[in-house]
Amino acid sequence: DLWEEFNQKMEEGTFFHTNKWKKILESVGYTSHYFLIFDDEEIVGICPFFETNIKGFKGIATLPLSDYNHLIVKDNNEYVMDFIRRRLELKAKNNSWSFILLNSLDKNFENNFNKSYLKYTPSGNMVLDLEKLNPDKIWNEVFTNKRKQRNHINKFENDGFKIKDLDSSNDMKIFFKYYLKNIRYIKGIECPYSHFMDLYGAYFPKNMQITLLHKEDLIAGGLLSFLDESKKIMYLRYLALNRDIPNRYTPPYFLFWDAIKRADKLGFKRICFGTTPSDEEHPAYKLKRNFGCEYENIYSVLIPLSKLFKLGYRTYTSIYPLK
Repeated sequence: DLWEEFNQKMEEGTFFHTNKWKKILESVGYTSHYFLIFDDEEIVGICPFFETNIKGFKGIATLPLSDYNHLIVKDNNEYVMDFIRRRLELKAKNNSWSFILLNSLDKNFENNFNKSYLKYTPSGNMVLDLEKLNPDKIWNEVFTNKRKQRNHINKFENDGFKIKDLDSSNDMKIFFKYYLKNIRYIKGIECPYSHFMDLYGAYFPKNMQITLLHKEDLIAGGLLSFLDESKKIMYLRYLALNRDIPNRYTPPYFLFWDAIKRADKLGFKRICFGTTPSDEEHPAYKLKRNFGCEYENIYSVLIPLSKLFKLGYRTYTSIYPLK
């Protein structure tokens, strides 16, 4: 209860920092290490860690498979950050950890550490602020003739495609089929069908919606979104795409546009479009920017705990530089 209360009251608190999401990640095999940080009787931080690996080396990191994976520390206090690092280093030997990966939304995060660390692949989220850009503004001011966003959306409407809400566990099988097509095409991290059934059991219908874009029996794609009513945020989490559909169609445009209108109708303030590479020329970055999204950085510090990991990581990144 103390964890949930702190997460709820902090501006940086998210859907992914809840105990319910902890159980979801544990159900797909992750080992968790969750810590509450106290200063006397006051909670000053929550640390959601999971065991993970980098190139075969075991370590600990915050919130894998999550769009937001940062530590939440009150006032981003540098002494608390250093305390967290030191306590994790003490636990590392008994758990055979070769590294600690820490993430934060604070751009000055790296300055909190007085010992050496390694650079890690930067990441972040594309976020739409609906208080600045409602659907009318997006349609009339963000969408342009040059980028043809309206054309991409209108093609589906003109050709008779419709959005269907999926509302049963059997419908999840349809969504999962096209999720697999997409995730394997982009060579992403593949989640099993059981993961989606766990999501359905934990979040549907209050905190999750699943939509399918179709024309009779032709499926163009689908979108699974989480709804955080308390903070008025929608998270566009899993995209399902029919990769065999004709090239004239771009399903994410219609799926995202439908989600924007739904979020606005619900009175939500923000939409998180999910983890996105920081490269402005990356197709996912461009697509989300075309809806008026802004990039939010997540800052990372990778602390090596073994000489072998440090040497191996530096050798690897010298061959394949971080982007």
